[in-house]
Amino acid sequence: MALLETRGLARRFGGIQAVRDASLAVEAGEIFAIIGPNGAGKTTLFNLVSRVYPADAGQILLAGEDITRIAPHRVAALGVARTFQNIELFERSTVLDNLLVGRHCRGRAAPLAELLFTRANRRAEVAHRDKVERIIELLELQAHRDTSVGALAYGVRKVVEIGRALAAEPRLLLLDEPSSGLNAEETEDLSFWIRDIRDDFGITVVMIEHDMRLVDLVSDRVLAMDRGAVLAVGAPAAIMADARVVEAYLGG
Repeated sequence: MALLETRGLARRFGGIQAVRDASLAVEAGEIFAIIGPNGAGKTTLFNLVSRVYPADAGQILLAGEDITRIAPHRVAALGVARTFQNIELFERSTVLDNLLVGRHCRGRAAPLAELLFTRANRRAEVAHRDKVERIIELLELQAHRDTSVGALAYGVRKVVEIGRALAAEPRLLLLDEPSSGLNAEETEDLSFWIRDIRDDFGITVVMIEHDMRLVDLVSDRVLAMDRGAVLAVGAPAAIMADARVVEAYLGG
């Protein structure tokens, strides 16, 4: 059974058909890339899966469970986390505090217990911090843990956003253009982290990416989109050699 499956997803904005009849299946443990020219509908597809937008038609299945109509605030608790093209962090808070925000959906304490900071609540807080410290170590953020996000370089902030998504303990991680704005060295580090996220944390990764070198380095399979529709799905080398994909990027 696929961890993530979409069947005939569609979304229109006025006269623009942003996504049309989009069907895909991502197996548990895969690193799955989505590519396509600007305006192909890639981010809209992510927004449908994460319930930022409701689908006009089609179905979204997570481990066989239909999540097409669930409330958006329930998505993280079901095990779906994501990053965004434009970094969305609390810039006046530290790296540690930003990552702890990602633990919110894993909190179990009642409001009164949190107010009184009971023994059970203190134990839970220690557990949350242990989870976050493991992520800080994985992403090599130790030097920045107590630094305000607004004081960090752009590339570090991109990594912090990935860390906050990991803090939610997802089974499915959606990365929207994770290498955007990164230099070659940072992108190479990112390729290692993406594989570690899958191998060490057991998280399935779906990423939208324009850097074809990164796609080729880490992806098990690639899906190409154009004008809201799926063009092809397959191994990275096969997709990059597909005439339809080349035409979508370069024109006829």
